[in-house]
Amino acid sequence: MLKADIKQYFDNIDHAILLEIIRRKISDPRVIWLIKQILSNHKTKSPGKGMPLGNLTSQFFANVYLNELDYFVKHTLKAEYYLRYVDDFVILHTDKTVLEKWQREIDRFLKGNLEVELHPDKSKIVPVRNGITLLGFRVFYHYRLLKKSNAKRVWKRLEKFKQKHQAGNVEKEKISQSLDGWLAYAEFANTYNLRMKVASAFAEAFDFKG
Repeated sequence: MLKADIKQYFDNIDHAILLEIIRRKISDPRVIWLIKQILSNHKTKSPGKGMPLGNLTSQFFANVYLNELDYFVKHTLKAEYYLRYVDDFVILHTDKTVLEKWQREIDRFLKGNLEVELHPDKSKIVPVRNGITLLGFRVFYHYRLLKKSNAKRVWKRLEKFKQKHQAGNVEKEKISQSLDGWLAYAEFANTYNLRMKVASAFAEAFDFKG
């Protein structure tokens, strides 16, 4: 299994390349002008490169940019099992030699066509039995676990909510909504005992049913 990450992805997206990709589908000059304004509004150390993290447009443009990679992996390399979320992606294959070859070809494609590159430390080939860290989970063949850092974060969130609630800066309804969101997220992993423990702690702290 190849688990890969693109080095400083959002900081290195090239505006000219992105606009060229977008122009293949959109010819309206008003739309292109608007996109240019959005991109140029973000000031970076390298003019003509980079997008702000968190913006909805940035998330969309980031996926448009790497759609080029998707086509390369699926249609040129003909990888059968490929999964990408923004700049993190996974390719499965039974032959390590094939994965090593694909890793080199992908890095060459990214540098030559999109002016980005694989992260040298975060891109590696590992056995499937070791599992992978993706979207806040540790994913194994038969089960999923929540990352330890994500499990710890919910307890820190509880303490912050206690402080804010005591100071009158947050209502119980807002806290309940946050808890429901976390529980729904954590449910994607094997976390039944943890979810029950967290729900109980929130219910006790704020006098509502978790």
